Amino acid sequence: MNAAQDDMSDMKLKSVVFGAAVAALLLAGCDRRKDERPPPPDPQSVPAKDAVKATASESHLPPGIDWFAGDVDAAFAAARAADKLVFLYWGAEWCPPCAQIKTTIFSKREFQERSRLFVPVYLDGDTPSAQKYGERFGVVGYPTMILFKPDGTEITRLPGGVDVARYARILDVALADARPVSDILAAARSGDAVTSNDWKLLAYYSWSTDAGRVLPADRQLETFRALANRCPAELPAECARFFFDYLGAAAAASEPGKPALDGLERADARRRLLAMLPSPAVQAANVDNLLYGARDVIGVLSSDGTTERSQLTRAWSDALDQLGGAGKPLSASEELLRVRARVMLARLDAPDAPLPSALLDEARQAVARVDAATPAGYPRQAAINAAANLYWEAGLEAEANTLLTAELEQSKAPYYFMLDLADLAEKAGRKQEAVDWLARAYAGAKGPATRFQWGYNYLVGMLEMTPDDVQGIERAGLAVLGELDGSPDAFYQRTRMRLEQLDAKLLEWGQTGAAAKVIDTLRARTSEICRKLPEKDAGRANCEKFLTAKARPTQA
Repeated sequence: MNAAQDDMSDMKLKSVVFGAAVAALLLAGCDRRKDERPPPPDPQSVPAKDAVKATASESHLPPGIDWFAGDVDAAFAAARAADKLVFLYWGAEWCPPCAQIKTTIFSKREFQERSRLFVPVYLDGDTPSAQKYGERFGVVGYPTMILFKPDGTEITRLPGGVDVARYARILDVALADARPVSDILAAARSGDAVTSNDWKLLAYYSWSTDAGRVLPADRQLETFRALANRCPAELPAECARFFFDYLGAAAAASEPGKPALDGLERADARRRLLAMLPSPAVQAANVDNLLYGARDVIGVLSSDGTTERSQLTRAWSDALDQLGGAGKPLSASEELLRVRARVMLARLDAPDAPLPSALLDEARQAVARVDAATPAGYPRQAAINAAANLYWEAGLEAEANTLLTAELEQSKAPYYFMLDLADLAEKAGRKQEAVDWLARAYAGAKGPATRFQWGYNYLVGMLEMTPDDVQGIERAGLAVLGELDGSPDAFYQRTRMRLEQLDAKLLEWGQTGAAAKVIDTLRARTSEICRKLPEKDAGRANCEKFLTAKARPTQA
């Protein structure tokens, strides 16, 4: 699993626990001999950030939408003047789930027509101040989509894993009755009045990009149980979404030998789920849950080898068969993820057993169809990522390698897929090859936040796989820190979070000898960078925290 996988991610188009599953779907494979690849670049030859000019200003904005040309604060001012809501999109050019949104939502007439009713803001994570805005609005994963009132009050976070007609209806509800989801949730939990529109907005809230702002993780199980039970019967599709949220939260709260649901709760949940799964309305409203939730839901509701397990698996498989009907075809990515869901079902009771040959053939044929039919651009970035996910899940690593190495010649963001190639090289025990791929990915990455993230991937890969290469780690560390030099808004949100993670990994590695001297060198370089930042700025405080703790020798 590659290090870019925190996005809603990275298909972070899910709710609660299934959002984590989506985020984990950014993988691929590598089976090339080293002599077939050019040598990895020296970190010192990686272009300095000032030489890397590819930012969102040079990126292709999704057409058909009058994206606001100024900064975010100016957009809110324009919204107040026009008495419109603000639609904020936060993403990245390399991000496959972002590409999926651009393909299935932004390119469609239903969204483009409604975009005239609000002020649409396209915020690429590599644009100036993007990470600072990310901290301000509490957004972490790409993509995140938020609807605001003109005064900055957040109304809702919009999901990505729904069809455009359903997405348009959610926008209509929000535009007609702009009641913040936080207020709706408080009313629903306290037993106060909740309208039909309130329930719809709440059911399609993007919990996976909420980051605990509206609903902390430790309250999800009880809250979703209550919402699923209180949801009006005349909204079966929306009620089903709450029920899937409840089951996802139960899976997240369960531990080995300590399930979050007791026997009676599991039996009741099985009964309700079996009643829901055959419903076309429930299926259409829960494509994302059906594609991603099988392992968690069936796992929390049944035990290996039981009749209950077989019954749930059959019902889930039947529901997968029916997706894409009623004139609502699945996207190319979703077709691949449907096959992946079948693979997950087949592996429930025997995760290490060989898959049936017919299922492996189905996977290969599905990928071949999508590979041949999907043109370059956003649709392909999303689809090839889904194909790699399918191959990974099915254990078809050689096929993943063939697919992804060929894709390096077509993709506008080949450095993204290089992380996937590094994953499988590491999985196969070829550690130096994995590090080489990470070096190539870093060298090719574009945009300041992206370059730091890919540099982080490379440096962490060296710490974990080639820890004795002290000089190489020092060079890479200085190069990665150099990405932040001279950028006053760098030390926020995703960059800040990775810097915190890097801090712990470096201090663990650099406890003694030559490694400890490297830490001193990196600490001194960081101090130089921090001194250039405004004294009272939060970014400077974030910068000054890096490597301030003294590494203590490991206890024998």
